[in-house]
Amino acid sequence: MSDLEKFIRDHAEMFDDQEPSANHLERFEQRLNKLHATSAKSTLTLVWMKIAAGIVILLTAGLAIFDLATHDFSVQTNLQQAALSLPDELVKVLDIYERRSDQQLTELNRLAQNCPNGTNLVQSTKDEVAQLDQNMNELVSALKENPSDSRVQNALIKNCKAKESLLSDRILQEKMRKCN
Repeated sequence: MSDLEKFIRDHAEMFDDQEPSANHLERFEQRLNKLHATSAKSTLTLVWMKIAAGIVILLTAGLAIFDLATHDFSVQTNLQQAALSLPDELVKVLDIYERRSDQQLTELNRLAQNCPNGTNLVQSTKDEVAQLDQNMNELVSALKENPSDSRVQNALIKNCKAKESLLSDRILQEKMRKCN
């Protein structure tokens, strides 16, 4: 038995009948209040961090959607700006190719949803389409400078055909993969 235990047993009556001092309860309440204030601050901080994280997630999603939307919009805007100085027939042809390409890209996305490698195929296709769109933007800029240049007009039409052909090939690949 330790000395402390021996002292407590020998003087047990001294511990049993004495009440804590009056300022003991006050000190205890002060400690509880400090503990409560600290936990309230940490809870408030946690709430603000959750709100900030939610805002960051919403902004990121919004920027991603905005980026996707403006990419398609920028291609159409460049065509519309160039259309002011292009022959009507060329504008109609380019518009038809763009609509077909958009429809094919939508179909490819739909087909790829059910395939294990579909996302890779769609991503690589989108990368190639983005390159073709960049080529289209450069050709449209060249057409703005010289709208009657038939070589640039033909190159623009070939670029649109290449885009449509690429998408048709990828759709065919997906359909073939589903058949196997």
